[in-house]
Amino acid sequence: MMFPPSVSHDFGYVCRLKKTLYDLKQAPHAWFDKFFIMISSLGFVSSSYNSAFFVKCTNISRIILSLYVDVMIITGDDIDGILVLKTDLAR
Repeated sequence: MMFPPSVSHDFGYVCRLKKTLYDLKQAPHAWFDKFFIMISSLGFVSSSYNSAFFVKCTNISRIILSLYVDVMIITGDDIDGILVLKTDLAR
């Protein structure tokens, strides 16, 4: 993190946060935005009924990914595609 421009500071000093970044109200939204961009770039499409439900369909296979709080469920009939997805998500 960077100091805000309005805060004067000496080189080598750090800020002590009164609240962790994960306790901020916007943290889950920021995480989901980043996840959505990444998963969309891999060819997944979000459901119009549930924004945390993603599907990737090809002519021969289908992969389904569902998020719920801190649980991710990945299923489908493309085992190799699922393994590639898990590798991409781990990066």
